[in-house]
Amino acid sequence: MNIRKRREKDITILYLEGKIDIDSANFIEETSNLIKSGHRNLLCNFSNINMVDYNGLSIIVIAYKNVVNNGGIMKLCAIPQHVKELYKLVRLDLVFDVYEDEPSAIKSYETSTKIDKLYLRRRFKRLDLQLPVTYKLPSDSKVRKGKILNMSAEGIFIYIKESLPVSSQIEIELGVHEIGEPIRVLGRIVWLADKELQPHCYPGLGVKFLDVKPAEQGKIIDFIDKNITHRSEL
Repeated sequence: MNIRKRREKDITILYLEGKIDIDSANFIEETSNLIKSGHRNLLCNFSNINMVDYNGLSIIVIAYKNVVNNGGIMKLCAIPQHVKELYKLVRLDLVFDVYEDEPSAIKSYETSTKIDKLYLRRRFKRLDLQLPVTYKLPSDSKVRKGKILNMSAEGIFIYIKESLPVSSQIEIELGVHEIGEPIRVLGRIVWLADKELQPHCYPGLGVKFLDVKPAEQGKIIDFIDKNITHRSEL
């Protein structure tokens, strides 16, 4: 990943280019150096980012936590739609302060104060859904229970009472009444809730569906469409 920088008033704008993955530790280093140098207002422009994987998400989270914990403010703008969907899957859309374009993000710094930081933390409490779900580990027949906090056609975020490692596979049964017959699908854990940034959904897991059938995926999409208005009001 390449990073270009420019200053506008008291804001340092970072233009990120390429892909954010396990080899993008330079993003952590760059943001850390800026904060240490007294640049507390950082804006990350994602318009030229073509891919973010789950290792890349961890990189972004580490950088974000470092900035906030050292008294800074980090905002994101111009995020491609596929990256937005990734943020939603792991509920980081409730953590990051995101703007559609650079001008609106820059303007937002005019009113950024300590109150804004408190507002960001209150946003953690929002829940898109609270629906029951059951799951099993492939190596264990025991049925476990959890709660769906977020759902998309590609996966779910579930709140559970145990911690499971990333890349583990689990067998999920979605028993949402509006969907009809229970949907059984294999999923892979792609994200573990961050205790500091996501305290209200910790411990929780972002799970990507692996083998959902088209007809069942269609039912999930229909369910989301019917409830999208309610979700947008949360």
